[in-house]
Amino acid sequence: MKIGRQFNKKCELILLEAGKLSEMKSGVKITVEQVNFELGLEKNELRSYLEYMRDKNLIELITIGGPYLYGHICLTKTGLTKIMTLRRKQ
Repeated sequence: MKIGRQFNKKCELILLEAGKLSEMKSGVKITVEQVNFELGLEKNELRSYLEYMRDKNLIELITIGGPYLYGHICLTKTGLTKIMTLRRKQ
């Protein structure tokens, strides 16, 4: 799958929001609904981003269910490292 700049940018926004909600801690359960509250992404779009980030070991998909298919996620240590890199670029 070829991933474009816009796709990566939205993944970065999701990671940054998850980092804020988890207070930059890995293993903290975050509701997908909370993550998407500020971002306002469509269900299918958000699901694609979450699955991509899971495949890249940036997040773990913890629970299934709810309006976005996945109920909860948590950041991995790799995800936290990526967030710190993104914050330095800002």
